[in-house]
Amino acid sequence: MPPTRRQYLARAAGVGSGVTAGVSAGCLGDTSPAGPRFTLRIGSKGFDEQRILGYLAYHSLRDLERVRLVDRIGRGDTQTNWAAVRDGTIDLYWEYTGTVWGRLPPVRDERIMDPRAVYERAAADARDQGVAMAPPADFSNEYVLVTDAAWSRDTGVETIGDLLAYASAAERAVPVAVNGAFYHRRDGWPGLFDHYDADPAARASLSGDALTVTSIGLTYELLASGDATVANGFASDPQLDRDGIVTLDDDGGYFLPYNPAPTAHAPTVDAHPAVFTALEPVVDALSEPAMRRLNRRVFVDGELPSAVAESFLSAEVR
Repeated sequence: MPPTRRQYLARAAGVGSGVTAGVSAGCLGDTSPAGPRFTLRIGSKGFDEQRILGYLAYHSLRDLERVRLVDRIGRGDTQTNWAAVRDGTIDLYWEYTGTVWGRLPPVRDERIMDPRAVYERAAADARDQGVAMAPPADFSNEYVLVTDAAWSRDTGVETIGDLLAYASAAERAVPVAVNGAFYHRRDGWPGLFDHYDADPAARASLSGDALTVTSIGLTYELLASGDATVANGFASDPQLDRDGIVTLDDDGGYFLPYNPAPTAHAPTVDAHPAVFTALEPVVDALSEPAMRRLNRRVFVDGELPSAVAESFLSAEVR
């Protein structure tokens, strides 16, 4: 029988053979009732989606025999969590494939748009550093540019290429709102102009007084109030489900895939392969619409990430 997609991805990335096949949640070798107890420290970054993912792992792994879980969720940024899982200060968090490929050592400049290829090559780099990455969820939290739907219809701007062509010919500047990280990152706002080979007129029309740099989330509010015509966000943002907002197609293939994958201290999952196995149903359940719903419950409705994660597992996974 040919390997499943998940088995293929794990083998291609060099993940241990016990990670994806033939291990039930209760078959942990030294974690049988007669074996020693082991500790799993679960971390995450500090923003809502990461906290939700962290608690999805935390609550799923409670079912493993002889495990003692430690909640380190919501502490630190990308670099902090990566260093911690590499060094074994934490045992597991979720990292995005595009982040591992383009922002973490050895920091690759090559642009790869196929999600499977990004995962395979990022996971191989991670394994060289003592970090194991399980196959990722199907949804991508990549950057997006969005605009007002009525403006898009009136102008015919449906893609990023259309936007740059419109901005080049426009008599007035096009108001844009972007968050601070996107504005400064080399794979964000500055690199977009170079990648699309934007002419000086387009660059001028979308910068200077026309450009507002703000915090994550407020870009959508500026768009809704009419203070911005174009805004940036993430593909799993709940705001993208609002009426009147459309996502501009990345017709030039600029934004890398950012699929979240359980990412662990390699010696931990080598010793306890059922850690990754137990998370497979969670990974399989995380579609883009599902992640947007979970993000909405926290970001918009004010629910706690832990409670949202636990209810999702009860309704959709277990």
